[in-house]
This record gives sequence, structure tokens and C-alpha cells, in this order.
Amino acid sequence: MRWVNLVCLSLFSCWISAQTGRENRIDSLENMLTQKIHDTTRVNVLSELARTYGGVDSLKCFQLGFKALELSKEIEYLKGMARSHIDIAGGYLDYVDPKNAKKHFLKGNEFANKLIKKDSSRDNMKIWLRGHYNLGVAYGYQGNIQKEIEMAAMTIPIAQRMGDKMFVANGNTSLGIKYNNLSIYDKAYEMFMLSQKQFEEIGGPEDIVYHSLAFSPALFSMDSLVRMKEVLDLAKKNLDQIPNSFYQPSYYGELGLYYGGVKEYNKGIEALNKARDYFENNSRNYYLRLLFQRYADIYYKMGDFKKAREYTLKYLNFNENIHSKEDIVGSYARLADQEAHLNNHEKAYAYLKDYVTAVDSMRIENLSADMQNLEVQYKMATKEKEILALRNEKNEAALSLEKKKSQAYLLGVVISILGLLLFSGYYFYKRKLSKANKKEQLQKAEVQYLKQEQQNKIFSAMIEGQEKERKRLAIDLHDGLGGRLSGISMNLSKLDKDEPKQYPKKQLQKVIKDIDDSLTELRSIARNMMPETLVKFGLQAALKDYCSSMTGGNTKVTLQFYGSDKGIIINQQVTMYRVIQELINNAIKHAQATEVLVQFIREGNQVDITVEDNGVGFNKSERLSNTSSGMGLSNLQTRVAYLKGNIDFESEENEGTTVNVHIDIDAA
Repeated sequence: MRWVNLVCLSLFSCWISAQTGRENRIDSLENMLTQKIHDTTRVNVLSELARTYGGVDSLKCFQLGFKALELSKEIEYLKGMARSHIDIAGGYLDYVDPKNAKKHFLKGNEFANKLIKKDSSRDNMKIWLRGHYNLGVAYGYQGNIQKEIEMAAMTIPIAQRMGDKMFVANGNTSLGIKYNNLSIYDKAYEMFMLSQKQFEEIGGPEDIVYHSLAFSPALFSMDSLVRMKEVLDLAKKNLDQIPNSFYQPSYYGELGLYYGGVKEYNKGIEALNKARDYFENNSRNYYLRLLFQRYADIYYKMGDFKKAREYTLKYLNFNENIHSKEDIVGSYARLADQEAHLNNHEKAYAYLKDYVTAVDSMRIENLSADMQNLEVQYKMATKEKEILALRNEKNEAALSLEKKKSQAYLLGVVISILGLLLFSGYYFYKRKLSKANKKEQLQKAEVQYLKQEQQNKIFSAMIEGQEKERKRLAIDLHDGLGGRLSGISMNLSKLDKDEPKQYPKKQLQKVIKDIDDSLTELRSIARNMMPETLVKFGLQAALKDYCSSMTGGNTKVTLQFYGSDKGIIINQQVTMYRVIQELINNAIKHAQATEVLVQFIREGNQVDITVEDNGVGFNKSERLSNTSSGMGLSNLQTRVAYLKGNIDFESEENEGTTVNVHIDIDAA
């Protein structure tokens, strides 16, 4: 439930404009730009187009907004500079970039303040209201809720006195969203119901859709699912009147949330899929982050913990710059729980450690946030009194006196509560911090022990691999090269004893051939020990040379090398060469393969090696569990472990073998 409370409805950030007939309005405005019109009129048309594209096509919003700003500066048009800065700021809010949004809102508001000093007409006041209200929205995006509430409380009463009912209705909806995020559900429901009546009175279909899709997650937070379905049905009824509405994905996203709440999980996934289809060509749209969150929640309830983990990771990795610490803490807790359900206890333990670390760093901030929330609630109460005072100006003096008394009383209560919370929070924080430190020390000691044990195993395996390599080299020298040289010695001795009368051409040719074969075998042994090609020309050339040397007779070894070996240090290249060499030897000698395919693929710092053969294969479970296996699997695993990589075998008897190795060069 907490995930829903923290949702920032970015689609509704810059709503203070007419919301019906969007496509017709765009066509009409773009047609005006093709005509010969006055510069000030052109600025106003460009600005109106930028606002209309806001939330639909941010690129066009920026292009048109900056064109309007440039022309306004050129003709020194004060109203145009105010409007265009505010339009550009709205585009940045669509991109969830509050820093740049604030910069342009502040500039736009500076021009708007100058504008209404000269001319406080209704049209100019609307520009002023839009800039100042949305500046508060930008503050809210940055977590400054108090400032957002202050800006709303300043602008909404002014719009009400002006008779701008659409502004007031939208403002009340926005306050409903804010109250819901603060978990003040009774006030949230009150504001949503008030704005619903106002939209039904003055709004069109798109206004009703906007309000319904903002109200829907709040009702989910309140566990009012029956009422949520009624609101979604109202949204659908009005959506059907708006072809190609950009609110379509939001509707299906909220529908998926509802079906997850009523345990109709398949319908929920289907609805979320429809929402996601709208973003096939826009994979960085902020709304996708919310969809990933809802996918994870439904799959978890369905018991599909693998899918739940997949979407939780997509949510966490979507864009690290927009996650609050509470998002991160919640995600780590869910990932630990999901990995535990999947029996991945090491990963669950790692995520649990991340969770504990994040919680500790957040505790002090939470104390401050709790104080701020109390202060915000207090400010809200006082601002509501100000609004009531504005609605009844005849009783202003009496209400002002009552307000001061209430403020003094509330201030005393708030100060007392804050003092008590601060003392209690500090006391409990110290206790929990002490326990957490002890627990963390125990965890570090345990992790260090496990690391040392793993290193000991790797060291033992490497020693064993070296001994096997020495033994193999001794056998090659004794049985191969040693035997050939002994034969040459015997032939030369025999030739010396026989004392041939004629020149012994045939015998000498045989001796020369034996010497050439011995040299060939010596080069082969030297290549196996340290390939000269690798040292001089790199891994790709060495592999190409080795694969060519292994091709012959009934055996064909094919190399496919994608990427480059540049940037890979020589020790890593040698180890990769040994791994591939061992796999090819296994395929030919043990698997009796006639065809071997070697693939080396490098993308950035990721290396994937695949060796596939058509040999006799083996029973994977039996062979991997057999420590006396002749295929040197232990030696392979040790080399890959040295590279901080992982190796995977896929084989069936009489079906061949495929070995996949994945290496992260940075980690190695």
C-alpha cells in the first residue's frame, strides 16, 4: 500500500489550461502560424501550442517554448517572456526535472510580477497564477511539501475571487493528491469529492478523466475498491468520447492496480500490458516506473517470485536520480523477501544488508521528516482558516482574533509534541543503532570467514591444476619428444656402426624427418605452455592460430571472434586462452568431436565465450559431481573463478556439449 501513497502523478503536473478538444486546437494553432500575423500574436500562438503539447510531446513543447521566448526577447514583449518561461518549465516537469523547472518558473514569475504591476487584467493574472502555483509543484517534486502547500494556499483563493473555477477545481484535485501522499485520507477524500462536483459542473470529458485517474489511486490507498471501480468506470465512459487520448495508458495502469487489489491477477496483468504497449517507442517514460512497481506487486501475490524480482529490479534501476530513500529501502526489503522465496539465500542476505544500511541512514532523516509533516499539517490547518476568512470577509476581524488564539494553542501543542518526539526518537535511535552496529560487526566477521574459506579452496584448486599441468608436460616430453629423440640417436648410432660404403641418403632423410617431427612437437609443447602469438599479437591472433593448428584429418575447429581484445590485460588474455584451449582439447580427445565451434563475443567490459561440439556428450549431473573426471572440469572452474566469471555446461549423452563462460573484465 505504501508504494501507491508515494506515487507522483507526473501526467497531471501542468494542467492549468483547457483540456478538451486538444487535437482540434493544435490543428487550428498550427494553421495560424502559416499565416501572416503580428509578432505578438505569433508569440501567443507559439506559447499556446507549447502548453497544448505539454504532457503529450515534450520535444515539441520545448521547441515551441524556446521559439516563443526568443521572439519575445527580440521584440521586448513582457507578457511573452513570462508565458514562454512558464511553458518551458512545464516541459521540464513532464521530464521530472524539477531543478530546471524551478529555474524557468522563477524567471517567468519575475516577468509575470512586472506584468501585473502594469496591467492586472484577467488574462495576465492567469499567467501569474499558473507560474506561481506550478513553482510550488516543482518544490514538491524536490520534497519541499511545506513550500508547495504555501504556494497552493496563496494562489487558489485568488483564483476563487477571480471566478476561475477551472483553476480552483484543478487546485483542489492537486491538494487531494498531496493529502493522500501524506496519508491524511479524510482530507484527501474531501478535496477529491469537492473537485469532482466542480469538474462535473464546468469540465469536459478530458477533465473528468484527469480527475478520476488522480482519485483512483487515492481510493486504493483507502482500501475503498468498490468506489475505485465506480471512478474508473466513469473515467472509461469519458475516455470513449476522446479518440487517441494520451490518458489511455494511465487508465489501464489504474485498472491493473484495481484488479490486483481484488485478486483478479490475470486481468490485472492484461491491463498493465495494455498500458505498457503505449510506451514501446518511449522506454524512458516516467510512467513505466509505476507500471513496473505494479507488475511486481501482482506477480508477488500470484506466487511468481521470479517475475516479481524481475520487475522490482526494473523499478529500482529505472532511473537512480528519481528514487527517494524510502523507495530504495522498500525495494531492498522486497528483493530480500523475493530471493528468500526463490531459495537464493546468499542474495537475500546481501539485499537484507543493503536494507539495514539504507534504514540506518534514513532514520535521522525520518525524524526530521516527521517533524516537517507535523509542521505541514499545522500549516495546512492555518491556511484553511485563511481560506475560510477570505470566503467571509464581513467576519474577518472576529475570525482573525480566533485564528490567533488557535495558532497560539496549536503552536504550543506542536512544540510540545516535537520536543517529545525528538527526545523519544533520539533515545530509541541510539538503542537501535547500537544493536545494528553489533549485528553488522557479526555479519562482517561471517562474510570475511566465508571469503577466506573460498580463497583457500581456489588456492588449493590452482595448486592441484598446476601439478596436473606439470604431470601432463612431463608425459608429453617423455613419451613424445623423448621417444623421438631416442629413435634419432639409435638411427645415427646404427649408421655409424654399419660404415656404409655409399652415401646413406635414405637413412639420413629418415633422421632429418624425425628431427623435423621432433621440432614440430617441441613447438606444439611450447605453444601450449605460452603461445608466442598471444604475447606478440594478442588473444584473437593466438586463438586463430591455435584453432587452425587443431584443424586437420577428421576434425574441424571454427573460430568466430566479435569485438576486440584491446584493453584486456595479458594475464586475463592468457587465462581466457587456457580456458578455450582446455575446452577444445576436451571436445576432441574426450568427446571425440569432429566439429567444434568457438565463439568469443566482447561488448564493452562483458566477455561471453561459447564452445560447442558434436561429440558424444555426457551426463551433466554425474560428470560434474565426479571429482576424478578426466575432462579437467575442476581446472576449468578454477581458471574461470580467477577471472571472477561463471561457467555453465549444457550436455546430453550422444547430443554434443555446449559450454558458456561469462566474464566481467572490470570485476576480474
